[in-house]
Amino acid sequence: MVKNKKPIIAIVSLTCCEGCQVAILDLGARFLGLAEKITIGNFAFLEEEPTTQRYDIVFVEGSPITEENIARLKDLRQRSKYLVALGACAALGGIAEIKNYQDKHERLRYVYQNFEGINNPDIKPLSHYVAVDMEIPGCPINKEEFLQVAKNLIAGVPVKLPQRPVCYECQIKQNKCLLQEGLPCLGPIILGGCGAVCPSNSYSCDGCRGPLKDADPQNLNQQLSAQGFTQEEVRLILQRFGVADKIYPEPPTKI
Repeated sequence: MVKNKKPIIAIVSLTCCEGCQVAILDLGARFLGLAEKITIGNFAFLEEEPTTQRYDIVFVEGSPITEENIARLKDLRQRSKYLVALGACAALGGIAEIKNYQDKHERLRYVYQNFEGINNPDIKPLSHYVAVDMEIPGCPINKEEFLQVAKNLIAGVPVKLPQRPVCYECQIKQNKCLLQEGLPCLGPIILGGCGAVCPSNSYSCDGCRGPLKDADPQNLNQQLSAQGFTQEEVRLILQRFGVADKIYPEPPTKI
C-alpha cells in the first residue's frame, strides 16, 4: 500500500465493548511481529495519545451512536486512505441496534431518570455515514482473519472475504447440524469465516458476521417453520446483531 516507508495504522473505537481490540491483542507475539512492519499512529490500548494526524489504514471498532462518535468517524475518514469497519458493531450496528426494533424513546425513559440531552439516534453501521473500504465482521472478530487481512492490506494485496456460509465450516469440522437437531441456527444464511465457533460448541449461529451476499432466508424460514418456530422468533434472533434489516429490508417491526 505504501512504498519505501512503513504504513501508518490506527486502531480506534467508538461506542463498544472494545472486544475486537482485545482479540487483536490476543495475537500476542504475532501482533508484535505485525507491528514491526508498521507505524502505530493511534491505538489507545498501547499508547495514550495519537502520534500522527494522517493514516494509511484505520480500523474502526464500535457503533457511532452519539454526535461526537459521528464527528470523530467523519474526521477519521478524511484523515485516512483506507478505512476498515472492525467487528459487528461497526459493520452491522451490532448489539446497540436492538433498540432500532423497539420504541427507543420508551427504552430511554426506562434506563435514565434524567434523559434530557442524551443522544438517542437510530443505530447505523459506519457505512451509513462514511465510505467504508472493507469490513471485518464478527463479535468479536476472528483474530486470525484480522491478521491475514492486515498483512494483505499492508502489502497492497487485494482482499476479498470468501462468500461461504457458516455451514461450510461446520461440514469441514464434521459438526452435527443444529438445524437437524431442531435448533434455530442461522448458519445457512450467515457469512462464514469464524471457524463455526458457536455451532462447534453446540450453540446456534445467531448471525454476528452478517448475511451472505444475496442471502435468501426463505428456505431457512420454511425449515424453521416446519420445526415450530415462527417468523417473528427468527427475526428476534436476527435482531441481536443488527442483521434483520439487512435480510428483511422493509422497515423493522417495533416490539
